[in-house]
Amino acid sequence: MTTLAAFPARVTSRLEQLVNGLAEPSRGLVMALVSRPGKGLRAALVAACAPADSADPELVVRLGAVVELIHLASLLHDDIVDRAAARRGAPAAHTVAGTELATLAGLACFALAGMEAASIGGGVQTLAGRACSGLSYGQVLDVERAFDTSMTIEDYAELAARKTGELFRLSCQLGAAAGEASPETGRLLGSFGISFGIAFQIMDDCLDLAPDAAGKPVGLDHLRGLFGAPTLCALREDASDGLAKLLLSPGLTIDDIPAVRRLVIDLRGLAAAQELAGEYWTRAAEALERAGPATRDRVLAVTSGIRWNLP
Repeated sequence: MTTLAAFPARVTSRLEQLVNGLAEPSRGLVMALVSRPGKGLRAALVAACAPADSADPELVVRLGAVVELIHLASLLHDDIVDRAAARRGAPAAHTVAGTELATLAGLACFALAGMEAASIGGGVQTLAGRACSGLSYGQVLDVERAFDTSMTIEDYAELAARKTGELFRLSCQLGAAAGEASPETGRLLGSFGISFGIAFQIMDDCLDLAPDAAGKPVGLDHLRGLFGAPTLCALREDASDGLAKLLLSPGLTIDDIPAVRRLVIDLRGLAAAQELAGEYWTRAAEALERAGPATRDRVLAVTSGIRWNLP
């Protein structure tokens, strides 16, 4: 089995091979993201869930490339929907090439992922297709919930499961399948992936409200009517409806975001969201524990850098 330390470079190499087959301008837009890799957490989970004594190293690398291509596609499309200005330390693709070409580049990534999955065979294409369907549904839910101050935490968890958890589940299931793990182990790792993904999304929402050392503006999703777990938790505790009125004010601007953040914190929204993330992480850890000590240790090794509490 490929060592976890060497795995990211091998996945990047495979991505470059696949993306080089695209026509311009899609090739350039996608390759720009490949050349600025993120943490590679989803691909790393493929390797971590693959039994070390039975998985084909080359197969695991190709499976890692499948999940990373789907992730790249989702990033390209998310940036368009969210009107994000930057991605991975550079201008977002749609700000460079326009919405139409960025959309097509995302579709090209989905197509490459499907082609690679079909080439691998063994049901990989079916699993990848289901994950893509779940991701797209999650994106629809994300768009539909804009400016919805009445959204429940339960509905939010469903959105996070589809938008974020699906790809983590796919990563874990593909890793288990690569090593011919038992169906029960595959099911447990899939459950881990969903719960882990929800916790991951909640903490991402929390970090959106945590100012960094550079003084970067925080909470900007509020201007687009996208309310994360901390804000939804705060809204549930706001008897005066002052937060909802502020969020739905037609005159809301970036200058109002510090006031929004203060209200969310004062209403214990941030603290409640962190507690919620911890609950989902506990669920994930319980499923992981039942998957066996060897797999547990490998998965924990690649997820150890995730912070479930803010300073």
